[in-house]
Amino acid sequence: MLHCPKCGVSIWGSMRRCPLCQGPLTGTTEEDVYPLLPGEAKPHWLFLRLAGLLTAIALAVCTIVNCCFPAGGWWVQFVAAGLASAWLLIGVALRKRRNPMKAIVWLLAVVLALVLIWDRRTGFNGWSVNFVLPCFIPCMQLAVTATMRALRLRPADYLLYLFLCVAAGFLPLIPLLRGMLWTIYPSAICVGISAIALSALILFRGKALKEEAIRRGHL
Repeated sequence: MLHCPKCGVSIWGSMRRCPLCQGPLTGTTEEDVYPLLPGEAKPHWLFLRLAGLLTAIALAVCTIVNCCFPAGGWWVQFVAAGLASAWLLIGVALRKRRNPMKAIVWLLAVVLALVLIWDRRTGFNGWSVNFVLPCFIPCMQLAVTATMRALRLRPADYLLYLFLCVAAGFLPLIPLLRGMLWTIYPSAICVGISAIALSALILFRGKALKEEAIRRGHL
């Protein structure tokens, strides 16, 4: 029988990691209690292959056009970067598709990183911190709320992800306090919405949130 020294639980089967903490197991493996299920069909592979072909065609055509008319600069690199960004988002969404809440949080982090990189690489005109960041974060907070309502999830399945999205709503404070913004209204609204959401989360789900943080962090 396998044993997790961190969680103190015994596990039947041939698992390599603890299902609770994902830590290594000690002991000897045994025959799996449950039979192996056949792999699920992946109908999205055809769509991905067609999308990959279209991506290659678009990139090849843009490269040819840019080589024939180079007077405007090598703008094809922006096309390639845009296509790579799109595929990165698709990859994250597909990889985390089994857990919609985790997928939303990952997409939030990746999108914020991408827009900051794009803004910096194009001269840092400030559009990322003035508009995209403070407008996109409340949309993802709304997406988390709508998803948990639609799927009727238990508090343990959404509280931590909701807290991360709410906490991300305070990121606009950084450029706001450093005087990097030319318009403060989107950032102020984003921070205000996040403050209200955080207050409601602590007042109505504070105890459950603390228990979930302890369970996941094994504090």
